[in-house]
This record gives sequence, structure tokens and C-alpha cells, in this order.
Amino acid sequence: MAFSFEKFVQKSTRGLFLFIVICMVVPLVLWGYMGKTGAEREEDKADAGTLYNGLIHVSKGEYNRHVQTATASYWSKKYNDPMTLMMMRYGQKPKDPTQDQLAEQAWEDIILLKEAKANGIDASEQEALMEERDIFQRFVGRPDYNQEIMVRIARELYHVEYSTFLTWLSDHVVIEKLLTMISNSEFADYDKVYDQLLSGHQMAKAWYAAFDPKDVMKDLRAPSTDEIIKEYQKNKEKWKIPAKVQVAYLMVDADELKKKEPEPTADQVKEYYNAHKAEFSKPHEHHPGEEHKDDEKTEYKSLDEVKGEIPDKIKMQAAEKKAAEIMSRVDVALGAAATANNNKYPDDVFDQLYKKFKDEGVVYDITLKFDPKQVEDVEKVVGANSTLATWAFEPTLKLGDVSQKIKTSKGTALFRLSAKVDAKESGISDRIREAIVKDLQKEQVKKRTQQLANNVVQEISTKGMIAARKKFKPDWHVTRYFKLDGETGIEDAALGQAISQQVRGKQLLPGKASVLSGAMLRSRDKADWSYVVYLEDVVEVPPDDVNAQFNGSRRGLDEEARKRYRDAYIQSTVKDAAVKVDESVKKPSGKSTDSAPPQ
Repeated sequence: MAFSFEKFVQKSTRGLFLFIVICMVVPLVLWGYMGKTGAEREEDKADAGTLYNGLIHVSKGEYNRHVQTATASYWSKKYNDPMTLMMMRYGQKPKDPTQDQLAEQAWEDIILLKEAKANGIDASEQEALMEERDIFQRFVGRPDYNQEIMVRIARELYHVEYSTFLTWLSDHVVIEKLLTMISNSEFADYDKVYDQLLSGHQMAKAWYAAFDPKDVMKDLRAPSTDEIIKEYQKNKEKWKIPAKVQVAYLMVDADELKKKEPEPTADQVKEYYNAHKAEFSKPHEHHPGEEHKDDEKTEYKSLDEVKGEIPDKIKMQAAEKKAAEIMSRVDVALGAAATANNNKYPDDVFDQLYKKFKDEGVVYDITLKFDPKQVEDVEKVVGANSTLATWAFEPTLKLGDVSQKIKTSKGTALFRLSAKVDAKESGISDRIREAIVKDLQKEQVKKRTQQLANNVVQEISTKGMIAARKKFKPDWHVTRYFKLDGETGIEDAALGQAISQQVRGKQLLPGKASVLSGAMLRSRDKADWSYVVYLEDVVEVPPDDVNAQFNGSRRGLDEEARKRYRDAYIQSTVKDAAVKVDESVKKPSGKSTDSAPPQ
């Protein structure tokens, strides 16, 4: 067959033409979608606001991206604040950020990123990866990275999706590098370092005298009738006759039912031991110097050690179960009686129930009238945890009201309010008069003791310590030089601690005197005493290891100074940026955001 070049070209180039057509048509078909994306991008290119008086324009796309990551920035700050962390440890979770707060945070991030770029600061993927590992280890407490846990950290702690978290992380590393560079240039003043170093290494010498209230009791004045009446009127609530109630009760005593329970078999004892092994754990103890380990196994007493006490437990368990079952039937009958009586309890409903269930072990009785302080006596009969201290004295409770079933330490009970006497004023009886006189005289003694101490301090302030010692002759004592962070040598350790605290806090200065109340010593026996303390001298002594302690004090104060400078730098940088937000980004409320976001 003769070769035809024309046919060869037609046949061989058909696929080539088809490929060219596809390459031309597909972009045209997709152009509609591309055009739509382009429209969205044009919208994102519009200004969200400007910085530095219009010199820098921030697009909506850039702003919206930072709004999405602002939540992570907000929570990152919370986790770096010791006070917030302490509150969270006690269950006080910070409030979620508002939209305004997120907008402020977004502008702050934008401004700091631009400052970082202007200073040539960038971050590599490796640095972002290392920061992610640091965050993981911080929250998990171990270095073995786990992707699934990291995703949960992003969602549950930073409140963003993991992909958003990674975007934020890259920006966060850049911002942190900027702030670290800025804050590392700040140092604490040397004077402050030395002041802190020496404040804990001062020695003081002091004089002190105690004023016992008993020394002024011989000159006590009897309170007048008017004073007694005035004191009574001022503290009426204190002298009120408390409210009292009387309660009827139906109860099944589990102890009585237990007496009728048969002795458990050996198999039942063994079964109880296996099912309630936790009841027989040995006390967990460590030898001196031995540390506790989380994986330590709990040790249990053997069956032979406890089998003597298990039968009683089995019988009590069975008795309590029967008591609850009986009282459940009593409760059902109580409801039926109320339903049959137009949803009201009949006046003799407890009598009816007792007659019906007394053969099953139900006990019926009525308490004496009791006030809240006497509930403990009532519970000796009905059992502890009766809730009578709250239920019986509930203000809305009415005569005839019945409680829910209550499981006490003795069994299961129902209570009904039989009588109620409201609290009332007592009037000034002989007993109350005597108590008021004692209170007034005690206060009189306390004031006179304190006044005597004040007179000594006044004399020292005006005429000096020597003159005061001549005029007033209490039992003066003088200390040796003592360190403010050590023992004072005073026999009364609480007094010595109070004096050291006064000197450390600059409430007591050299050559001055002051009065210390006995209440400051937190001693019940000396709460009404007063003390005069005269500080003779304070000297500063260098610590034994000056260099080490100076460096330690400086590190701590440097860190504090850098934190303050960091916060101040952020505030001033955001303020200097003079953010002007575009009207289209502002809220419909018209609230202006032209000014710098508040910090």
C-alpha cells in the first residue's frame, strides 16, 4: 500500500487537536468560577482600616484572618497570667471574649506583626514547630508529642480549629520574638535590687512591755441602766429567744431489724469481702524520706483479718434495705391518704400509718420542742443527718407539712411539723442583764488597757524613751539584735513575729513606738491585752553569699521589669499606630472605633 502523508497527518494529529481544544475550553468553562473568586478577593482587598494616620492600609482579608486567630491570642494571654491560672485552678474560668475584645486583639496582632516585619523579624517553620511542642508539653506535662491531643488543645484550650491554630502559631512566634527583643533591653534598677537584697537581712533591737487587762479591773465602773438598755437595743438579735418546733416522726429503726437478721454463711462473708474490698484497704504510709509514687498499689487486709467484722456489716446492709422498703410503702400510703382527702394530709395521718405498719417495725413518736441548737439532742433518737436543722426551720414550712423520706444513721424516717413557735424578743431578764454587764465591763477593760498603752506611746513620742520609762513603770523587756527573717528571742513567739512584721512593713521605725493589739497575736488568751513596742535600732547586714543572692534578686526583678516594659510597649505601640477603622467594618450600633484599641 502506498504511503499517504496527508492521511497520516489527519490520523495522527486528531488526538493533538483534541488536547488543544480541551486546554482552551476548560479555562473558559472555569472562568466563571474564577471570576467569582476574583470578586471575593476584590472585596477582601478593600480597606478594613488604616494605621499611622493613613500611611498603612489594612485590607479586610488581612483583618478577617486576624479576627479568626484573635481567640487564640486572647487565651494565650490568659494562660500566661499567674493570677488567672490560680483562679482557674479553683474553678473560676475567665469569661469568653466579646466581639469587641476580639476586634481589639486582631488590631493589636496586626500592628505588632508589622512592627516585627519592619525590624526584619521573621520565623521559620522549625521555630513554629518548636513553639507547638512547647505548648504541648506545657499542658500535657510530657515531651512525647501526640497529634490527636494537640488538636484537642487547640479546640478546647485555645478555642480554635487546629488549622487556624497553626496559622496563629506562625504569627505568634514572630510577635514573641519582637516582644522578647524589646523587653530584654529592660533591667531593674540597681537600687531596687539592693533594697530587696538587704530588706531580708536587717537586724533590729526593740523594747516591749505588756499590759494585762487584769491590772485595771479593780477600778471598773458598773454600767448604768441607760447603758444596759442601749446595749440591749443595739444587739436585740443576739438576745432573742430562738424559734422552736415540734416534730412527729415515723421511722423504721435499722438497728432493731438487724437483730432479727440471720447469721451470714461463710460464702456470704467471702462474697461481701470480694465485693467491698475497698472498705478494707490498709492505711497508706511512707517511711521518713520516702516519696509517694502515683503507680503505688493499694494494699488490703486479708479476709482472715476482717471476717470477724463482716457479718455485722452484712446484717446491717440487709436491715437498711428492709427499712427503706418498708418506708417506701409507708410513703405510698401517705400519698394515697392525701389523695383521698382532697390532696391534704389528714390531721391523724401519722396515727393511721402507724396502725397500718406497726407490725412491720415502724415507730411513731413526737419530739419535745427544740431550737436549731438542740437538733443534735433530737438526732440522738432519730439518727444523724436528719436534715431537721434546715427542713424544720424553713420559713415557708407550715403546720402539718411532711418531709421527704430521710435516711438517717439509724434508719429511714418521715417527719411532720406538729408545732411551731416563732422567735421573739426576750426583754432584759436578770440573766441577760448580767450578760450585758459582763460584756460592757469587758469592753471597758479592753479600752482602758489600750488607753494606758497609748499614753506610754504618747510619752515616748513627746519626751523620749527615758522619760517614759521613769513615768510609766511596766515590766519592760529588751531584745538582743535579731534578724527580721529569724527568731527574735522573745519567749512569746507570736509577739516576736508581730514585732518583726511591724518592722519589716515599716509600720515601726527606729526611735518610734507603737501599740500592738493582742488580737494581732491571734491568741485567744491574750486577745484583750495591749503591747507597747519601741524600736531602738535597725541595722542592715549583708548576707553571707552576697553575689549569689544579688544575682537571684536581680533575675527576679529583671523579669518583673521586663514584663511591665513589655505591657507598656504593647500599649504605646498600639496607641501610636492610631488605628482608624473603616465604616464598613464598624458595628451597626455606630460605636466609634477610630481610637486605638484599649488595652
